[in-house]
Amino acid sequence: MTGGVAPAGSALSAGGIGSAGSIGSAGGVASTGGVASAGGVGSAGSIPSAGSIGSAGSIGSAGGVASTGGVASTGGISSAGSIPSIGSAASAASTPSGAGVGSAGSIPSAGSAASCAGVASAGGLGSAAVVSAAVISAAVMAHPRRAAQAAELAAGLTGWGARVVIDPAPGAGPGALRTARAAWAAVAPDATHHVVLQDDVVPCRDFAARITDAVRELPDAPLALYANWNSWNGAATRAAALQGAAWVPAVPGEWTPSLALVLPRADVDALLAAVPAEVTGPEPDDTVLARELGRRGRRVLIPVPHWVEHADGASLVGNDVYGPRHSACFADDTAEGPDPAGPVAAAPDVLVHLFKGRVQLVLAADTPAPRRVSREGYLRAAGQEGRGRGRSARAVAALRPPSGLLGALCEEIWYAAYLMALHTPPGRAPAAGGDRVRLCLRSLVLGGTADRADLRLWARHRVGPLVALAEDGLRAGFDDREAYGRPAPLPPERLAALPDAALIWSRPLMLEER
Repeated sequence: MTGGVAPAGSALSAGGIGSAGSIGSAGGVASTGGVASAGGVGSAGSIPSAGSIGSAGSIGSAGGVASTGGVASTGGISSAGSIPSIGSAASAASTPSGAGVGSAGSIPSAGSAASCAGVASAGGLGSAAVVSAAVISAAVMAHPRRAAQAAELAAGLTGWGARVVIDPAPGAGPGALRTARAAWAAVAPDATHHVVLQDDVVPCRDFAARITDAVRELPDAPLALYANWNSWNGAATRAAALQGAAWVPAVPGEWTPSLALVLPRADVDALLAAVPAEVTGPEPDDTVLARELGRRGRRVLIPVPHWVEHADGASLVGNDVYGPRHSACFADDTAEGPDPAGPVAAAPDVLVHLFKGRVQLVLAADTPAPRRVSREGYLRAAGQEGRGRGRSARAVAALRPPSGLLGALCEEIWYAAYLMALHTPPGRAPAAGGDRVRLCLRSLVLGGTADRADLRLWARHRVGPLVALAEDGLRAGFDDREAYGRPAPLPPERLAALPDAALIWSRPLMLEER
């Protein structure tokens, strides 16, 4: 997906969000000279407010956000969230092989060894030997209208000989796949790894160094450097942050995040062999990547936090209907920073997905695809109906939502955080107020309301109190997990009877249907 747009003229909130027509950064930075309201942040270099989430490293400016290596976005500021992600996930019960190939067909079950164990060593996911002399090449795929922006991005990728690859047939209509195919074909002859970035990303600080370290530690793993804040992979990112992990396997059944992707040479060659040079048809590149990587049993890993942000700007492929599209957890917005050599989270068996203001659980099933269920249906099926109801009601009442619909949204946000905590493996939960965790809760609030304007504007205005509400839900979930344990996995026959989780996108659950 390319280019997220926030509504123009939005009010600056007490939570420190706002800019001239865009969402501010996780640090609450306002762009273009915007003045933040109580607790907010104004110009570049100012410190994030108490109501906003982010480190003192959050940057604001009138012209854009500079990335490591001097790359700046054109006229936008990166915010606390980003784009989709995906690929094929390894079965948690299986041990990654020297080739890094896992089971691509399903999310591991709650009873599997890895999901109970929590995190694994990062070094165990690539080949047995650490690569000491990786050769990286790079390309930036671009539409002609963004050629200058792409050239600036490529210039910042020093040492890689990065090329700008322009859509070879822009007059033929949207064609991300044909441009992506050309960008993957731009791999250097001697490269062991190839990086392809879309033209509207903002890399994190020390981006090139992090990539170099990552391919050294995980030489055989495809790496997707971003997950959209309201995608399944965004939910998986939050689950991994609660475990204190540095990486999380992408969730099968979604698209492969193609905003910024690193592939080992063998994957590049296989992709080029599978996709004709003369690409026709409208099939998106992210779904083709998911299919081809999944067909070969390849598991994509996503860093926590993410290493690129999605810049604000109009989408060239019609994705503005999804509202602003930002990272679930951007590295430059957290003081903790990424760790390429850090542990890998177990692929979560239960994903808590807040979409259009409504909580849905994405569950593993003994079927080719994950299943979905409402949070009420899940708690009822797990024998925990009514759990947390009193504490949730008190927390929501204290927030004084101005309407029944917004009160329902508050309840969903509380329960989203509660269920996230309830499914965190024991011994893997940091304090609820941790920097990275709070940033993930902020993206839960803003991403979970991003494509409903009636919810999004109020959520932006009240983001600080809503993050505090989510923190209360998180603490309640940790308390109940310690007192009662994690919910037992639903039996396979019960899972198989649930709807396909892919219906989330075409027939989402709505607040009005509660």
